[in-house]
Amino acid sequence: MKTITVLLTTVLFSMSASAALTPACEEYYKEIDNFVAKMKEMGTPEAQVNTLKQQYEQSRKQIAALPDASQDMACKQGLDALRQSMSAAGIK
Repeated sequence: MKTITVLLTTVLFSMSASAALTPACEEYYKEIDNFVAKMKEMGTPEAQVNTLKQQYEQSRKQIAALPDASQDMACKQGLDALRQSMSAAGIK
Protein backbone atom coordinates (compact mmCIF):
# COMPACT_ATOMS: atom_id res chain seq x y z
CA MET A 1 0.00 0.00 0.00
CA LYS A 2 2.85 2.37 0.78
CA THR A 3 4.23 1.80 -2.71
CA ILE A 4 0.91 2.80 -4.23
CA THR A 5 0.71 5.89 -2.07
CA VAL A 6 4.25 6.93 -2.96
CA LEU A 7 3.62 6.36 -6.65
CA LEU A 8 0.35 8.29 -6.62
CA THR A 9 2.02 11.15 -4.80
CA THR A 10 4.84 11.11 -7.35
CA VAL A 11 2.36 11.10 -10.22
CA LEU A 12 0.44 14.00 -8.72
CA PHE A 13 3.52 16.10 -8.06
CA SER A 14 5.31 15.27 -11.30
CA MET A 15 2.69 17.11 -13.30
CA SER A 16 3.56 20.74 -14.05
CA ALA A 17 1.29 23.54 -12.95
CA SER A 18 -8.06 26.21 -19.84
CA ALA A 19 -10.27 26.48 -16.97
CA ALA A 20 -11.77 23.12 -17.92
CA LEU A 21 -10.19 19.70 -17.92
CA THR A 22 -9.85 17.66 -21.09
CA PRO A 23 -11.65 14.29 -21.39
CA ALA A 24 -8.34 12.50 -20.72
CA CYS A 25 -7.98 14.42 -17.45
CA GLU A 26 -11.59 13.80 -16.48
CA GLU A 27 -10.93 10.07 -16.91
CA TYR A 28 -7.71 10.35 -14.90
CA TYR A 29 -9.40 12.09 -11.99
CA LYS A 30 -12.28 9.61 -12.09
CA GLU A 31 -9.71 6.84 -11.64
CA ILE A 32 -8.08 8.75 -8.77
CA ASP A 33 -11.51 9.00 -7.10
CA ASN A 34 -11.84 5.24 -7.50
CA PHE A 35 -8.36 4.73 -6.08
CA VAL A 36 -9.09 6.88 -3.02
CA ALA A 37 -12.36 5.01 -2.41
CA LYS A 38 -10.56 1.66 -2.60
CA MET A 39 -7.90 2.90 -0.19
CA LYS A 40 -10.64 3.69 2.32
CA GLU A 41 -12.17 0.25 1.82
CA MET A 42 -8.78 -1.35 2.40
CA GLY A 43 -8.44 0.41 5.75
CA THR A 44 -5.88 3.03 4.85
CA PRO A 45 -5.57 5.50 7.75
CA GLU A 46 -7.84 8.52 7.35
CA ALA A 47 -4.93 10.96 7.72
CA GLN A 48 -3.17 9.35 4.76
CA VAL A 49 -6.35 9.43 2.66
CA ASN A 50 -6.90 13.10 3.54
CA THR A 51 -3.33 13.96 2.55
CA LEU A 52 -3.87 12.30 -0.82
CA LYS A 53 -7.13 14.17 -1.29
CA GLN A 54 -5.38 17.48 -0.65
CA GLN A 55 -2.64 16.61 -3.14
CA TYR A 56 -5.29 15.51 -5.61
CA GLU A 57 -7.14 18.83 -5.41
CA GLN A 58 -3.91 20.79 -5.74
CA SER A 59 -2.85 18.83 -8.82
CA ARG A 60 -6.30 19.23 -10.35
CA LYS A 61 -5.97 23.02 -10.15
CA GLN A 62 -2.47 22.92 -11.63
CA ILE A 63 -3.55 20.67 -14.49
CA ALA A 64 -6.58 22.84 -15.25
CA ALA A 65 -4.22 25.79 -15.78
CA LEU A 66 -2.34 23.98 -18.55
CA PRO A 67 -3.12 24.16 -22.27
CA ASP A 68 -5.22 21.25 -23.56
CA ALA A 69 -2.31 19.44 -25.23
CA SER A 70 -0.26 19.57 -22.04
CA GLN A 71 -3.24 18.44 -19.98
CA ASP A 72 -3.72 15.43 -22.23
CA MET A 73 -0.07 14.43 -22.09
CA ALA A 74 0.18 14.78 -18.30
CA CYS A 75 -3.11 13.03 -17.59
CA LYS A 76 -2.46 10.14 -19.97
CA GLN A 77 0.92 9.54 -18.35
CA GLY A 78 -0.61 9.82 -14.90
CA LEU A 79 -3.46 7.48 -15.81
CA ASP A 80 -1.06 4.85 -17.17
CA ALA A 81 1.04 5.00 -14.00
CA LEU A 82 -2.01 4.91 -11.75
CA ARG A 83 -3.51 1.90 -13.54
CA GLN A 84 -0.21 0.02 -13.32
CA SER A 85 -0.02 0.72 -9.59
CA MET A 86 -3.61 -0.29 -9.01
CA SER A 87 -3.12 -3.49 -10.99
CA ALA A 88 0.03 -4.36 -9.05
CA ALA A 89 -1.89 -3.87 -5.81
CA GLY A 90 -4.88 -5.88 -7.02
CA ILE A 91 -7.18 -2.85 -7.09
CA LYS A 92 -9.74 -2.62 -9.87
